[in-house]
Amino acid sequence: MPPYIELENMPSAAVMPASRPRFRPESENTPGNIACWAAFFRELVGAGEIRIGTSQPAVTLEHRGNWPGTRIEGSSGIASGRRFTLRMLLGRWSHIDPSATDAADRDRRGGLAVLDMKGVPLLDLGFGEDRRGVASDILTRCPALCRAPSWSEPSTGRNGDAGKLDVDAVRALVKQPGDSVDLAEATGQLRLSPARLRERGCAKAVDAALVPCFLEALAEQALPVRIATGTAGVAHSVDCAFFGHRRDGVWQTLRSDSARLRIDTSKIDSAWVLKVSEAAHEQTSLRLYDARGRSLATIVSLPGFVAGENPIWRTLVNALQD
Repeated sequence: MPPYIELENMPSAAVMPASRPRFRPESENTPGNIACWAAFFRELVGAGEIRIGTSQPAVTLEHRGNWPGTRIEGSSGIASGRRFTLRMLLGRWSHIDPSATDAADRDRRGGLAVLDMKGVPLLDLGFGEDRRGVASDILTRCPALCRAPSWSEPSTGRNGDAGKLDVDAVRALVKQPGDSVDLAEATGQLRLSPARLRERGCAKAVDAALVPCFLEALAEQALPVRIATGTAGVAHSVDCAFFGHRRDGVWQTLRSDSARLRIDTSKIDSAWVLKVSEAAHEQTSLRLYDARGRSLATIVSLPGFVAGENPIWRTLVNALQD
């Protein structure tokens, strides 16, 4: 396996493509913008059951549930429901795509897409068949969020900082030191670093080719797990027990009663098992990365009636390491 290094600050002039127009925000998120997002979250609380999803090119995680109250500190926010948690870096949120509520598109989606300043989706929200007008109603009450940043030529005197760790935003959202690493990985701010994993516990690389069988076994055993993934602006975790499984070529889909995970297993370049000892018990996670070291997903076992790990989970994880 080739060594991994942090890529955020590596000079790239030798491979940089020709300059082309791109989104450049007219201004960063201000307290006024954050207030608009706070108003948006209040609208979601009364919207009933929502489909909440995050997507990368190789993985999509979505679930259904009511939007809970949202705690906002500075430019970060957290929405924690009964079986899910969304940790949001609002400084990276730009606007809502209003085209998702157009009449022609409404029959297909009937939802809202939150985008970053370059127009990349960060969060997808969908509404039930009998509530197709909810999205339009919300945007009517939050018109400022429909304004997209204007097109402009890239600034030659400004270096992008998307890869740098949003220290203040991360600090506002985490409780334990390990949480900050997981949040930074889920939002793509930190790439795979075996040395950093080993600082947290016992980390071992396993054969990524075994992961499809592992995922299928999770569904066959209906093991309760917590799965975490995310976009550049949202870290998304869901607690569930997958019981449905389907393969479509390189894609695998796992379903529970309220959640769905879809992952392109051919994009899993490396898989790591991390064992972290906490107090009197040990927690083991399976961490999946793509060829660039970007985190695709992290899966951990949920405790049952006892504090220890599920023995079936432990057996499946051990099989990855044999």
